[in-house]
Amino acid sequence: KDEQRPHKFKIAMAIFAASMLLALSSKIPVPIALMTGVAGMLVAGVIHVDEAYAAISWKTVFLMACLIPLGWAMDSSGAAAWLAGHTLEQLPEGFPLWLLQLLIGLLTTLFSLAISHVGATIIMVPIAINVALAAGGNPTAFALIVALSASNNLMTASNPVMSMVTGPANYTGRDLWRVGGPLSLVYLVLIVIAINLMY
Repeated sequence: KDEQRPHKFKIAMAIFAASMLLALSSKIPVPIALMTGVAGMLVAGVIHVDEAYAAISWKTVFLMACLIPLGWAMDSSGAAAWLAGHTLEQLPEGFPLWLLQLLIGLLTTLFSLAISHVGATIIMVPIAINVALAAGGNPTAFALIVALSASNNLMTASNPVMSMVTGPANYTGRDLWRVGGPLSLVYLVLIVIAINLMY
């Protein structure tokens, strides 16, 4: 069992509150604000350095370290633009923008089930922006659809929120797909409607 330090509770709460306030203020980037909180916890002795290293999910670090350059390469090499142009050439003339947005959202949702929501966002944002530019749509709207669709995982327990419900309720994978699938489709339609009302 990990060492408990109840005498550090007030210090930990004060540092946590300070780092959250820094993160919520628009003047300091969120990663720097949260890193400041971690540094404060280390200096105050709330956690030790070896505990901080053990808490890092190195799989996530390396996943992001690989996916971010991949997304950047897709954009800078022109692969995203080529893919967007080639996709639009295959679609019939006068294809509605809202249907294109639905397809982008659906593809992002499918990617998020396989490579995580962050990975899906990194891969799909350059493609969605280039599709929007090629189709004469609003790139901001397409990027927002990708960002919101990447968290549209109501079908598997890999979503932390779903995993908290799955265990106590004894849901099977089939139950999640049966209920979460239609909910995800409804969520996707609502995203597209809301984004189109705003943009």
